[in-house]
Amino acid sequence: MKNKRAFTLVEIMMVVAIIALLAAVGIPSFLNSRQGAETSMKEVNISTVNAAKDQWAILNNKTPGTAVTWSDIEDYVGGANLLSDLDVGGDSLTINAVGTDASY
Repeated sequence: MKNKRAFTLVEIMMVVAIIALLAAVGIPSFLNSRQGAETSMKEVNISTVNAAKDQWAILNNKTPGTAVTWSDIEDYVGGANLLSDLDVGGDSLTINAVGTDASY
């Protein structure tokens, strides 16, 4: 009697179907979590820039509506050395004037 150790076509098809099902569930979840992380990072960056603008305006007696450049607030932003560090998902951060929130 010969002992066969090969997988049958049905067994291979079942494994492929299970992998496809896991991929169908997992890939969209992964993409949604990435988009959620980008949104959260944008909110953090906006808050950081707004706080830096407020500090700069208070310390330099600036009024609402005063134009702000990156060089004005870069010392107040902490870890981001370049404005490009605040770009997320291909979107650029706009600083805006004192009293107006930064935006993407």
